[in-house]
Formats: sequence, structure tokens, C-alpha cells
Amino acid sequence: MNLAKSTIFATSDQGLLRHWQNGLTKQAHLVETFSAAKGVVGPESLLWLDLSLPEVPAWVAPDWKQLLGQPHLKVVACSSSPTDAEGIAALDAGCSAYCHAYSDPATLVQIKQVVEAGQIWIGSSLMQKLIRGAKLANRPDQVKLVVEDWSVDLTPREKEVAFLAANGASNQLISSNCAISERTVKAHLSAVFQKLNLTDRLQLALRVHGIS
Repeated sequence: MNLAKSTIFATSDQGLLRHWQNGLTKQAHLVETFSAAKGVVGPESLLWLDLSLPEVPAWVAPDWKQLLGQPHLKVVACSSSPTDAEGIAALDAGCSAYCHAYSDPATLVQIKQVVEAGQIWIGSSLMQKLIRGAKLANRPDQVKLVVEDWSVDLTPREKEVAFLAANGASNQLISSNCAISERTVKAHLSAVFQKLNLTDRLQLALRVHGIS
């Protein structure tokens, strides 16, 4: 079955299904196995995949390449017990996001918006781990050069929003900390991405933390 511009929930957990329906949409197509998910994706499909499904293969299995190799398909890998190691494996396999399956509704919506915009979404813990690992691979002189230069073209507010986002803050948290609306946060981030020639928050985090 081919579905155009569709949302697909892949889970056999009725509690999780209700959580996703309440937080995202009740109009999603439902499948209860990994193999079934491969058969319903279509152009511009967004698949929310419960990694606790019994037949989800190991990340190195060819099944992932077959699923993630489909054009215009974006996969949000969802775990009830997320770990940084699994998150790195999910991103390396080609998933567009890795998150806690029971993330709060505001976070689910943010993940959806980020992924549909063609960006990568990861939680703050995993982002910090990737930043630390990347820093170890860079020479100190390289790091210093980028740190001194990244915000030169940004306004003070854009710099503040960028720094918070680069450290894993959600749009909602940035809105609260800066006393501005979430719509304004999105506008500032769009301006930051454009000025810095970036496409997602992970790239922003690497730039802000001095990793070229």
C-alpha cells in the first residue's frame, strides 16, 4: 500500500498508540509489525517506529537499509528505554530522530516539525555525548577559531536562542527562558540556520561548541 504525505504509527502497544494519537494525530495509519511498516510507506511518509516491536532487527541488518533507503521516507525511532548508544546506532542507520517513546506532547510535535523540515532531532543527552566525542577529535586551535567566529553575524537575541538550542533546549523551554513566544523562537532559529548556513540543531550544536 502506498500512502502520500502520511503519518504511520508502528506499534503493538495500545497505551503507546493512544499517547501518539493524543499528542500527534488520530489520522495515522497503524501497523503492528516492522515488516508491515515496510509495506505502507509512500512519498513523504513519516514513520513513528516503536523499537520494542518483537521483530525489529539489529541496526546492522539489511532490513534497515531496505526501509530507510526508500526516498522521502523519514523515520522517528522511539524507545521506552532510550540509551545514547542506541541513539547513535539509529542515526547512523539513517533515522531522522531518536526519542523516548513517551515524550510529552509538546516534544512530539517539535520532533515532527523538525523532521518534516528535513532536519535531525536528538535529545539533549545524546547531543552532549556527540559534542564531547567530536571535541576529542578536533585540535584545540581549530576549536578556538570556530568558537570565536560562530556568532559574529547574529543579533544578541539570535545568539541567545542559538546557544540554548545548541545545548538541547526545546522551543518551549527557550520560549520560557527568553520570555518570547514559540513562534518567535522558530523565527530566530530559522534566521540562525540561514546566517550560519546550517540545516539542523545537531549542526548548530557542533558549530556553537567549536567543532568544525
